[in-house]
Amino acid sequence: MELFTVLPDRFFTLLVGKHRNIYAEAVLELYEQFKLSRVGIDYEIMRDLFQELIETKEEGGIFFEVEEEGVIETVESEDYRSKANALLRKLQQLDWISVETRDNFRQSIVLPHYTIRMLGVMQELCEARSVEFQGYALNTYNLLISEEMERQPSLAIFQAESVTGQLLEELRILINNMKNQMEQVIAKQTLQEVLDHHFDIYMKNIVDRSYHRLKTSDHVARYRNRIIEVVQEWLLDNALFDTAVTDAIENGIYQDKESAEQKLRQALQFIEEAYESLDELYEQIDIRHHQYLKSSYDRARYLTQHNQGIGQQIAKVLDSRSQLEGDWDNAMQDVFHLHTTQLLSENSLLTPRGKKAVHEPLRHTVIAVSEEVKHAVRTKNLKKLEAAITREKIDRYVLDRLADRSEMEIAELVPRTIEEYVYLPFVYLYGYEKKSSYSLVRRQEDRILHIGNYRFIDRMIIRKNGKRG
Repeated sequence: MELFTVLPDRFFTLLVGKHRNIYAEAVLELYEQFKLSRVGIDYEIMRDLFQELIETKEEGGIFFEVEEEGVIETVESEDYRSKANALLRKLQQLDWISVETRDNFRQSIVLPHYTIRMLGVMQELCEARSVEFQGYALNTYNLLISEEMERQPSLAIFQAESVTGQLLEELRILINNMKNQMEQVIAKQTLQEVLDHHFDIYMKNIVDRSYHRLKTSDHVARYRNRIIEVVQEWLLDNALFDTAVTDAIENGIYQDKESAEQKLRQALQFIEEAYESLDELYEQIDIRHHQYLKSSYDRARYLTQHNQGIGQQIAKVLDSRSQLEGDWDNAMQDVFHLHTTQLLSENSLLTPRGKKAVHEPLRHTVIAVSEEVKHAVRTKNLKKLEAAITREKIDRYVLDRLADRSEMEIAELVPRTIEEYVYLPFVYLYGYEKKSSYSLVRRQEDRILHIGNYRFIDRMIIRKNGKRG
């Protein structure tokens, strides 16, 4: 479908000409009233609002001339009501609005569908809104795991694809907007303009509302991996994918199975590729951000060092000429600053690189260890090994207490020494391992045993083989 089969031929002429700013504010005000109305905008209310707009503009020095069908009519400068009526008639002539006469002969303004869409885009461009990047990822994840995914999986998949496309679009808009802001700051002619653009426009509208949120609280990494997992599950599980294909055919979205399979697979692959390629978009956003910072800094530094423009120099010359009758050379020295440049010298040349010296490692000196020291270290290590608690030592300890019996209660292992206090937790630990010579069996009712200052749960100790360890 071509654009001007939907839009009237002269639709955009409203936004061309010297009164385009007034027309733009008028149609945005019209859109605000449209959002408040239910079945139509009252004609008289809209005329009063346009009258107030024109009056405010003319009080500020911006005069509005009535223009209908290319002819500028002569209207008294203070006849704001006639100008408001002329503005409404122009909107009607260009098919931005239509006017209906309803009950009690009251007129109502109705907006065509294309005007509503166009005004929505215009208002969005004028508003510096904060983009909720994480919200797109959350909506996609909720769509893919919701009950709707079980009842109507095809609809949920296509909605998730649409939300993913919106996320990518917002990220691309951010990248292009950063590039546009960089070009704007380079074109600034004064240091104050650069600072105003950096802090009042870029920092507020780009960094605070989008970039900083994207890198911190609004980062989509929280849902990214889970979305990819769910999508891959639907792509790889043929039974799940077939339910989505069947649902698409039953809902009448597609008539044949082949088309449904192709579109659903494309939708799922689009979501998967979009979230897997986010790192590339993040990298481009970081590059654009650093490019803007560098351009802003370079422009500010340049304007700081070369802030003597031609206009300022002429003004300074005239000011000096008016103050000094004679000494003209000294006056000119105050205007044109000369910088002293030294000639080339040996000190200004780059120092040649010296060859790196070959690394010579230190020689290792072997010191002989006496047999007495070796014996002392060996003895110390053997004592440490003997004192260490091992599975074999615990097995011997338990089997010695079992003697010839095949089982006993753990209450019989009442510690008598500090070492046996240490053994008792290891009896529990090794009692559940396969390599131990005994095992612990739970009773029907758990009893708590108080042994000294410690409490233990009662268990039965069962010998695993009939032999005594």
